[in-house]
Amino acid sequence: MPNLQFAPGEENITEQSFSPSIVLFWLKTRMGVSNTRIATTSSNTLLGVIPLGYGDSMYPLANVAGVSVDTKLSVSRLVFGLVLLAMASAASSAAAVGFVLLVFAVSMLANAMSATLKITNNAGVVSTVAVSILEKAKLERFREQINQRLFADRAALRHDEHMQVQKQQLLAQQQRLESEADQQP
Repeated sequence: MPNLQFAPGEENITEQSFSPSIVLFWLKTRMGVSNTRIATTSSNTLLGVIPLGYGDSMYPLANVAGVSVDTKLSVSRLVFGLVLLAMASAASSAAAVGFVLLVFAVSMLANAMSATLKITNNAGVVSTVAVSILEKAKLERFREQINQRLFADRAALRHDEHMQVQKQQLLAQQQRLESEADQQP
């Protein structure tokens, strides 16, 4: 999976790696935020187990209305995992089949709970990035880093920078006038 790419001029970049699944801990979802956008790259999987490529998304901060973290239980994974568990216990005569069913059942049950980063754009459309429930606290810290950039008062920052330049120009002008006054007899 490729690394996140940020454009020249983007600053204040923070990147984090997350595991999208408890079972497939070696697969990583990468998320980054800069002063202008949010970038994500996550692995695509077949049946939640077999890795097949990746997907990446970019969200300009100017188009993001809000970011939140949600914890959810996937009822379909829970039910499917319980059905597989029942089938694994019933297939005790065929040890190999029972073991494979047991592995899939444990995988489904372990991933029934997940934490999700929800990115809502200005039109109200929600995009989600799911990670392992074990990394919920790390995801919440990342959400706070996004919110710090998202809700920064950009107009006030530009005004402060402009006022600082004006102040420096005024000081330079005063120094020049004082030096001219000192040079006159």
